[in-house]
Amino acid sequence: MIKELFAENIELKIALISGIFFVLILLDVINEGALFHFDTVVHQWSLNWHTLLGDKIVFALTHLGDLVTMLIYSVLLTVLMYRKKMWREIRFYWVGMVGSAALFSGIKELVGRTRPSSFIGEFHQHGYSFPSGHSTMSVTWALLLFLIFSPRVPREYLSLFTIFCLFFPMMIIFSRIYLGVHYFSDVAGGMTLGIFWVMLAAWYYGRHPFTANTANPS
Repeated sequence: MIKELFAENIELKIALISGIFFVLILLDVINEGALFHFDTVVHQWSLNWHTLLGDKIVFALTHLGDLVTMLIYSVLLTVLMYRKKMWREIRFYWVGMVGSAALFSGIKELVGRTRPSSFIGEFHQHGYSFPSGHSTMSVTWALLLFLIFSPRVPREYLSLFTIFCLFFPMMIIFSRIYLGVHYFSDVAGGMTLGIFWVMLAAWYYGRHPFTANTANPS
């Protein structure tokens, strides 16, 4: 029964794989394993990237993935889906966003990992480090956007849409390491946590991200 369940649901497979990776990263952070020490190397390396102009640009970019901005995105998308009477998609979207926010917030408090730095240039960041909330929510938002709207995007624009959905979270993730407010394992944990929750919700709501576009007109 379990084998058949996973064989027929690619969303559930991706959720399971992402969840396993997240747990492995979490255990490594807690036990200060190999990835924990790799974090220090990456953080020290990132300190050499800084320039005055680069700091200002990345400081502006990282705000595109904060919770307030995500709330604005969410309201606009909800209005759009409401106008198109996409009731099921609205439920799916908010389960994905609220669930991811609750997960990363709760895990942050439980792990209580101190940030590598709380102050870079004009940028000050509060709170614990693992997992990265910006990384979790940017991946969550981009993946939800892709799953909901890719079946409705004309084929000639699908490649650009897909690139955007990939580039946006990667940009936010890079900004967190560049600014020195997260370790590599923080953003890796946030990324896998976001994928886990969205794909679990996708399985529950019956989304089919890798087959839905076959119905799109060419």
